[in-house]
Amino acid sequence: MMTVMVQDPATPGTTPNSSMAQLVESIGHKHFGPALAYFLHDLCGADHFAAFRLGQDELREVAACCFEPERTARDRVESYVKQGWWRRDPAMTEAQRCVSGPAPSSIIHVDFSDDGYNDLRPRVYPHVRDRILLCGRSASGAIGLSVLRSDPHTPFAGEAIAKLSQCGDLLVAVLGKHADVCQSRPNVARALTELPDIESCIVTTSNLPRREAEVCARILYGLSSVGIALDLSVSEETVKTYRKRAYQRLAIGSERELLTWYLTRWSGWIGQRFEATASPSPALH
Repeated sequence: MMTVMVQDPATPGTTPNSSMAQLVESIGHKHFGPALAYFLHDLCGADHFAAFRLGQDELREVAACCFEPERTARDRVESYVKQGWWRRDPAMTEAQRCVSGPAPSSIIHVDFSDDGYNDLRPRVYPHVRDRILLCGRSASGAIGLSVLRSDPHTPFAGEAIAKLSQCGDLLVAVLGKHADVCQSRPNVARALTELPDIESCIVTTSNLPRREAEVCARILYGLSSVGIALDLSVSEETVKTYRKRAYQRLAIGSERELLTWYLTRWSGWIGQRFEATASPSPALH
């Protein structure tokens, strides 16, 4: 059983002014995570947090940080997203339902005794004493903020939960703005580490024939001509022919120019791709 509380937008929040000012100033910068960790610790005694943009079939991390760095669980946040544990999280399922409805931001107080956490808790939350999931919709899409208390600390007090609820709309707006600012900057590491995404971006944003797009994607991914030939089950000479034709169509002459061409398109493509998945499904209403 989990408790969902809908925030009353008319209730004024009581926030620590100094940490709020630092949080607002950090939007779009690398110290946003620590600033939010300090704000949440001051506000409700949180030990660490993870914030996400919620899509219908995708979850994207916005920020994650611990108040005490030595207790950071970076690997758990990554496994939660990349290994798909969020799909089996009852609280995240409830969050998807809440953000698709007419209510303002909501607080979901997680009950780890729920059968849905039998597998999830030992893998993702082994030392977590209490967890609250704040969810809501900003101007740019749905946001989820998972706030946690770790052992040996006590669970969140009622007053702490009330304070977090009172700041719900503000936190959702801040996280949405931070996500938008960061999304507008090309992330070269993300752009070049997932071959299916590279290939999909090229196919979507160009008129290249499929084989030429596949060759260009693998060049960007870092494969040699021999590696591409083996991967596509063609000869090395065929790979060179596809590469030459693709370069001619794109009016470029080198791998560096291919990289520049690709990166100018990737940022807009990845944003549109997520916005498409973030649109609420009729089944969620």
